[in-house]
Amino acid sequence: MIIFFFVLQYVNWEQLLKKNGKKLEILKINPREINTVKFRNTNESLSHKVAKLIICHLLSKSGHSFKTEQTINEAVCDIMDLDTFIVYEIESYSSSTIIKKKIDDFLHPLVEDLILVDLRKMNLDWEPIYNLRDRIGKSCGLNF
Repeated sequence: MIIFFFVLQYVNWEQLLKKNGKKLEILKINPREINTVKFRNTNESLSHKVAKLIICHLLSKSGHSFKTEQTINEAVCDIMDLDTFIVYEIESYSSSTIIKKKIDDFLHPLVEDLILVDLRKMNLDWEPIYNLRDRIGKSCGLNF
């Protein structure tokens, strides 16, 4: 398994621990790699990874701390906002069965909400993203 990560923002540990230290401890959230975007599953699509990066970027710009690939109830969530305790799950092929499973997976007294991001319902033009990927890859000597 290959893990890629990017650190987006310096964490103010004192402020985060003062505000939510007990909750972080109960949820067994390791303070390492907070505000780090991890791509743990190499089978995730580029659109899934880009969506994860965008959500983390927006959380960071809002001054929130986050954790990616965090285990909750033995399931791993895409993103958890550590200021609001909202879990973000990015889905490429959402269905009622998947939605129910995600709700069951992340049902926890300290999880405030679950937001499912269904990429199919966004009706986005991903072509510019793929063009950017190809241009960057070419400029770096990386072939896809």
